[in-house]
Amino acid sequence: MNSVKGTQSLERAFGIIDLLSNHTEGLRLFEISQKSAIPISTTHRILNFLLQNEYVHCDDVKGLYYIGSKFAFLSSVYMQGFNFIKVIRPALDKLNKKFDETVHLGVLNNLRNMVIYVDKLESSRAVRMFSMVGQSVPIHCTALGKSLFASLSITDVEKALANYTFKKFTENTITSKENFLVELDRVRTLGYAVDNREHEDTIVCYGKAFCNVQGRALAAVSISIPAYRLSDHNITELIESLIATITWIESKLG
Repeated sequence: MNSVKGTQSLERAFGIIDLLSNHTEGLRLFEISQKSAIPISTTHRILNFLLQNEYVHCDDVKGLYYIGSKFAFLSSVYMQGFNFIKVIRPALDKLNKKFDETVHLGVLNNLRNMVIYVDKLESSRAVRMFSMVGQSVPIHCTALGKSLFASLSITDVEKALANYTFKKFTENTITSKENFLVELDRVRTLGYAVDNREHEDTIVCYGKAFCNVQGRALAAVSISIPAYRLSDHNITELIESLIATITWIESKLG
């Protein structure tokens, strides 16, 4: 088995993995080479290494490459680190059933530049938010990201935002550090965060982080509602229920 050597090779291998994770329909060798800007011979060599280690799967008939089964194992190992999920899930389930809207549980990634969904409870309605456990979303335009960042110290916020790009997703997206810092102050004052069609033009989210006994935020809970259905809900009741959910969670974890 040929080994992948050097930092550049590692960066390229992880780049290919990221590329395939964003193309669940699969990609052919030449497409991976083109999209990653890696010579086709090098792409083929890296793919062979990833195939042998089950990080990539190939449909030999169609010639398509996909994310491999190793990530199912790694995902299960990663999720074991969030042993509080089983404890708090009854509260998430109650919130989900009360409003019949999608509820997410999210954590900051290691670089603190994205939020990762670690649990999700679906709405039973035909129109609902598309998302999946393991998916990463930005911090600056999501209720989860805002609420988690509002719990960080000013020093940690400044450090995390040093090289952060405020990508614009909709007309409502915050696109500058200055405005984001103002938004974080608003979140701290309100006690919860709002994504007012900032990440997806059709979705409004309300979110709040919860902390352990040391005061460190562990994760955040959000409830996502299609914008056209917002008027169906009593928003004050929804926010109060979200806050009550977080209060219950913190009491259980305490």
